[in-house]
Amino acid sequence: MIGKGLISDEITFTGQLIEQGKEFLFTKGIDIAQGFIILCIGYFICRHIRKVVEKLLNKSDIDHSANSFIVEIIYFFCLAIVIIMALSTMGVSAATLAAAFGGIGLAIALGLKDNIGNVASGIFILIFRPFKVGDFIKIGDNEGEVKNIRIMYTELATLGNQLIAMPNSTLTNSVIKNYSQYDVRNIEFTFDVGYGTDLNACLRLIKQIFHEDKRVLNKDKLPMYVDALGENSIKIYVRPAVERKTYYETRTDLYIKVKEAFDAAGIDIPYPQLVVHQDKKE
Repeated sequence: MIGKGLISDEITFTGQLIEQGKEFLFTKGIDIAQGFIILCIGYFICRHIRKVVEKLLNKSDIDHSANSFIVEIIYFFCLAIVIIMALSTMGVSAATLAAAFGGIGLAIALGLKDNIGNVASGIFILIFRPFKVGDFIKIGDNEGEVKNIRIMYTELATLGNQLIAMPNSTLTNSVIKNYSQYDVRNIEFTFDVGYGTDLNACLRLIKQIFHEDKRVLNKDKLPMYVDALGENSIKIYVRPAVERKTYYETRTDLYIKVKEAFDAAGIDIPYPQLVVHQDKKE
């Protein structure tokens, strides 16, 4: 009798679950299906909006440095609206949504505080513009051309064609060296010559080389002086100003010209060496 009672109770419980499931499907099933459809369609609409906004920004006069940042902000905002609409259609009340999003927002704020800092740093970069897309910058041991400024990170392309993704907060908390900020750059040369060199003749020769190069912009007021008396050589410092786009080309050519002129004039370029004196024993 006891076994039959247990079986009867289990059948009754299972039947109740089935009836409740049917009632839920009849009352909420359509709403859930509609909410799911809204979510799917809304997702594809958000992706389309992102592409349209990106094209419009590329055609506009807005600084392209902000394009990726603005596009992602709009995209995630649209996604949030779609999620709210889908949940509302599924029957979730506005008060429940507000409480849920408030709790989720607090949890996200506490768990992702570093990422929120990256977003704030991205806004800081776009407002104060220590660099922009296309600039060549150096942060610590990393350097490269700025390709994108995104919500969380900034993308750099190195000279070796590698991608570096740096958190925006790291950028704003570091010293940034921007090689593209000015149209004119200075090339700093230090030439080592031997102690037997006629310095006046050497300085005249270097000045002539730099004066004859049309790419040197400050040839009439060229900073050039003896910088130091080193252990193995005398150091001569020269600082010509050139256009940024010709920096590497001009630097290479001037190095070659100076080396050839030193060789022709018999000016020694010393290398580190050790001189040992031996006492003569009687």
